[in-house]
Amino acid sequence: VSTQSTGSSGINAEYGGCKDSGLSLWIGQQFSFLHSSPHWVIALVVSSFVAVLTEFASNTASTTLLLPVLVSLSQAIKKHPMYLMMTGTLSASLAFCLPSATGPNALVFAYPEIKVIDMIRTGLVMNMMSVLITVAATSTWVYSVLDLSEYPIWAHAVNVTTGG
Repeated sequence: VSTQSTGSSGINAEYGGCKDSGLSLWIGQQFSFLHSSPHWVIALVVSSFVAVLTEFASNTASTTLLLPVLVSLSQAIKKHPMYLMMTGTLSASLAFCLPSATGPNALVFAYPEIKVIDMIRTGLVMNMMSVLITVAATSTWVYSVLDLSEYPIWAHAVNVTTGG
């Protein structure tokens, strides 16, 4: 098992550890209080959580680590897993605040007149707007076009900790 924190082998090792240890299942169960919430509230929570996480971790690593968590969450609250996974995957691209979030952010920060506080101020506004747009898109277009209103029978059989 690789101990790298970057690159595909490092991401796969982190994903495997979260999945095999049951961490994904445990985290998903911690959000079970969302069970009776409207689908757009769930999307708002997922999108906000992922958007914050991607400020500190790469988009790819965040998505790879969170997809099994979102599957577990969907099982705990009986919502369609594709709805949560689409919301989370789209939200992983919302890293606008910190220079370390993405390569383009680091390039902008290299300009001497740009300070971290400037990036945070602008990035927070962009993140909030982007989260709201993502929630609106997934709660309307994605939800209705893909018919994600019912919890599918096949989702009962998915075991996140063993992959089968």
